[in-house]
Amino acid sequence: MVRKRLHMVWCLLQETWLEFLDNNSFQKGAALAYYTIFALPPMIIIIISAGSYFLSEQVVSGEIYYRIKELIGAEGAYSVQKMVENVNAFGNFNLAAIVGGAALFIAATGVFVSLQDSLNEIWSVKPKPRRGFLKLVLDRILSFGMILTIAIILLLSLLANTVLVIIGDFLTVRLSGWVVYILHLANLVSALVMMTFLFGCIYKFLPDAKIKWRDVWVGAIVTAVLFSLFRGLIGFYLGKNDVASVYGAAGSVVLILTWVFFTSQIIFFGAVFTFVYSRKYGHNIYPATYAVRVIRQEIEVGNSAVNAEPGKHTKDVYGEEAISEAATEVDENEATQGANI
Repeated sequence: MVRKRLHMVWCLLQETWLEFLDNNSFQKGAALAYYTIFALPPMIIIIISAGSYFLSEQVVSGEIYYRIKELIGAEGAYSVQKMVENVNAFGNFNLAAIVGGAALFIAATGVFVSLQDSLNEIWSVKPKPRRGFLKLVLDRILSFGMILTIAIILLLSLLANTVLVIIGDFLTVRLSGWVVYILHLANLVSALVMMTFLFGCIYKFLPDAKIKWRDVWVGAIVTAVLFSLFRGLIGFYLGKNDVASVYGAAGSVVLILTWVFFTSQIIFFGAVFTFVYSRKYGHNIYPATYAVRVIRQEIEVGNSAVNAEPGKHTKDVYGEEAISEAATEVDENEATQGANI
């Protein structure tokens, strides 16, 4: 029985890996890393502003930079801090501040819009045509909600650490040597739960698709476990390979790009796993009300001219007559070429 289940898991992971490679996830990760460079400072500003309603700004910002330091090192964390300070220098409330605030909002939500497009492509859905402006507004609001979700997770993390410290002081007297291991395990479990919640929200709400929570949690748990396992390896790789020194002044930016790229691969792998698992053992995934299913196919058509058919927007621009005229010209050209041959 156990051997059969292990074989099922192995086949599931193998199918996920093959589909992960087919989805061109490396290119998606590069695009997401590019957007993150512009989105990271305004995201941090929004998170600090939201968290300061419950805790002091110094506590929230200190926790953020401590987490960033754990992920990409002290140099990268310092660079992020300087970027945030530069972006945050708005001055008084005037037209420039309003424009700057709007730019902050657009930049901060851009990374989630990019992530949404990638997840849509992985799950074979896309928004319905001719609803561009409404969809854009909805996407930005949803992305802003994801930023607030990150702020909530950060506050919960601070609360969990505080509780663990209090419990640790209480247990130190009674359990002495064992308390370190118990607290370490509790810290790992709490971090895993929060990561699972974050990835679950990403898979449930970002794609333009309807998916059952049961399938979401399975994919989110797998992604959280992979993230916990590989986070240390990514940090070790960035530290040992001295990526920053190779690029000089741009080294800290390259550190952020590299870390986001590797992390995005975990998110995309988890999305593919969620898709494969739901198809094999879960429930069907359907397009959202404002979206449609898309089937992408590559068809080889020999050595015919690559620009023979009308363009995607030819009908909208030139009308029906242009299409029929273009088709007639293609037939005549093909006949002429055939006669010359």
